[in-house]
Amino acid sequence: MNGEFRVTVADERRAGIGDAVEGAEEREEPAEPEKPGPPRGYRMTTPTDWFRIPLRDGEKRGKALRALLDITYPNRDEFALKRRELLDLMTSVTESSARRDGVELYVSTQAALGVPIPASLLVTAEPEDPAQPRQIPAVMVADGIRDAYGKDAEVSVVRLPSGNAVRCRRLETSDDSRELGVPKERPSTLLEFYLPVPHSTAWLLLTFSAPLIELADAQIQLFDAVASSFHWSR
Repeated sequence: MNGEFRVTVADERRAGIGDAVEGAEEREEPAEPEKPGPPRGYRMTTPTDWFRIPLRDGEKRGKALRALLDITYPNRDEFALKRRELLDLMTSVTESSARRDGVELYVSTQAALGVPIPASLLVTAEPEDPAQPRQIPAVMVADGIRDAYGKDAEVSVVRLPSGNAVRCRRLETSDDSRELGVPKERPSTLLEFYLPVPHSTAWLLLTFSAPLIELADAQIQLFDAVASSFHWSR
């Protein structure tokens, strides 16, 4: 990577704090202090060659995909067929991600000697569970992930500037990867961070993907750095 970073603000994911009560009668006793609400968004730094695609707004998503086409294949006449193929593919991938509560998708546009170095980050939101009176502890979530993936996953609870999080590294050939043409025998290396949303029972999931296993260890270091830059915003 070239070491340059930019700050991105993911403002699509908003958590409500509740409506103010109108017309409340004046009381002599002091009002109870307001309970802290969940954050309104988040911030993190990503490499400058990662292209951001918002997922929750269809119009913004389409505009971003067209911009990605112009970056990847700037000559519209010469690469008309490749542009159409890429648009169809990315439309399918982003629509699928949006249906799975996706907030935003980042795809790497980095290349070395003309060869693309693929990587991606999908941010998804797991909404609050009304049946849960309080946030599930990270250690319990980690135990559940270990049960699901067994010895095929490296799972731990880590401390980030945003708070405790569950970190999981594993191999997987996902549906999205297969749509991108990745063969089953070439699984991607995934690095996932499960982040509890403060003052709520919701979770935010960062899913980093390194499709080239030969570069996975180096890319994992970058992914850890991006996750370590994550902060909630009020």
